Amino acid sequence: MGDQPHIVYFFDRGFEPCTMVSLYTVLNTKAQLLRVSLHATDPSDHLGDTVQRLASHFQADITLNHLNLEDYKHLPRGRLPLAARSRLLLPKLHDGRVLYIDGDCIARRDVTELWHSDLQGKCIGAVLAPGVMSDLQKALNTGSKTARAKADKQLARGVKLDGIDMARYFNSGVMVFDLDIIHAKGLADQMMDIEATAKYTSRDQDWLNMIFRDEVQYLDPIWNSGWGNPKTAKSYVSKDIRDAWKESRDNPAIVHFTGFEKPWQSNTPPFKWHLLHQPRQRKDRAKYWAEFQAARRACEQIIERPLFESSD
Repeated sequence: MGDQPHIVYFFDRGFEPCTMVSLYTVLNTKAQLLRVSLHATDPSDHLGDTVQRLASHFQADITLNHLNLEDYKHLPRGRLPLAARSRLLLPKLHDGRVLYIDGDCIARRDVTELWHSDLQGKCIGAVLAPGVMSDLQKALNTGSKTARAKADKQLARGVKLDGIDMARYFNSGVMVFDLDIIHAKGLADQMMDIEATAKYTSRDQDWLNMIFRDEVQYLDPIWNSGWGNPKTAKSYVSKDIRDAWKESRDNPAIVHFTGFEKPWQSNTPPFKWHLLHQPRQRKDRAKYWAEFQAARRACEQIIERPLFESSD
C-alpha cells in the first residue's frame, strides 16, 4: 500500500455539481497530500476549469477522466443512474487501495484515516446500512406486526440476493477497496459484471453485497452516516448498537445524504409532515442541510461561478 491516500469519484452530469462540493470538503479537511481520480461519464464544458481551480487552491493531485459507458447504455436505468454502476470497473481502472466516496457525501474531518483502515486482509471496508439494521432491530425488539412484516420483507430480499445475510448488508456510499487483494482472490471479473446488476433493485449496491459477502471489514459508522443516523437512537435498537453508533449520530466524519431528498434541491429544507413528530430527524436534517449549503458557497468562491441553478 502506497503512502499517498487515493480518493475516487464516479459521476454523471447530474451529479457533477454535488460531487464538486463533496470533493471540496475532502480537500478542505485533508491532513496530507491526496491523490484524487474523478471519473465523469458526461462531463460539462466547465468541469475541467472547476477541477483545475480546486487543484490549484488546495495544491492537490487531481486527475479528470472521461469514462465511456456506451457498452452499457442498453441496461435498464431504474431509480439509480448508470454512472453509479461504473465504479464496478475500478479493478481495471486502478490498482492498490482506493477510497470511493459518493458525490452526495460531505467530509467533516480528514478522510486519510479511513483510507488507512486495517481491512484485516479483506477486499473491502464498508459500513452497515442503518436502515436495514433498524428494520431488523425493530422487529426483534418490539411486538409490532408492521415491523415484523417489514423485517420479513428485508429477509426475503436477502434470499433473492443469492441468500446473503441482511444483518450484514452494507451501504456502498463510502467504501475502501483493496484492488490488489480483489484481483488476488479472483473477484475482479465478478465485480466488473455490470450486466448482472440489471436484475437487482439496488443495482451495484446489491451486487457488491453479494460479491463481497465474506470479504468485507465493517467500518466505524462515523464514516458513512446517513443524515446523522437518527434511527439508530430509537429505543427499539439494542443498547450495544445504540452505543456503537452514538458518535455517528453526534459527530460523524462523513455525512451521506441518502434517499431522494437532497440538500441542493433548495437552500433550506422544506416542511415534511412525516417529520412533525420526529424532532431528532428534523434537527439533523436542518443541521446537515446547512452544512452542505455552507460547503457549496465556499466551493463556489474558489471556482468563481455557481454550481447549481437557483432552486428557491
